[in-house]
Amino acid sequence: MKALSLNADFAMLVLLGKKTIECRTWRTNYRGDILICANAKKIKGTIPGHGLCVVRLADIRPFKRSDCKAACMHRWERPEKAFAWILEDIRPIEPIPIKGRLSLFEVDVNPVFLPRACDITDEEADAIVRKYYSPIII
Repeated sequence: MKALSLNADFAMLVLLGKKTIECRTWRTNYRGDILICANAKKIKGTIPGHGLCVVRLADIRPFKRSDCKAACMHRWERPEKAFAWILEDIRPIEPIPIKGRLSLFEVDVNPVFLPRACDITDEEADAIVRKYYSPIII
């Protein structure tokens, strides 16, 4: 499976469905599922060094200023030099310890998908958080 490392705080925002565009200075011809991994930098409220969710890389296009909100960015200095990676179909997984790398990289994993929050009750969602995320969150 293809994987992509993000800063741990951005990876959490993808997992939560708040970040649907990733800003990169490079593009790839690949389209399809990508494991989103949090890098190892320890940031409070994150799960560093783990694969957190699988997304579908639907498209890559030039980054526009109007993409900043979906990318969870306050501003972008040079949008003409960046690409918007459109992330769709965000699926949470049981966190997997992963050593991140630069660029897209291959990982040999079989993610165990968790129910999406919109498909379960608040109580079920709380139980999932307690079981899978709380023990490893910084």
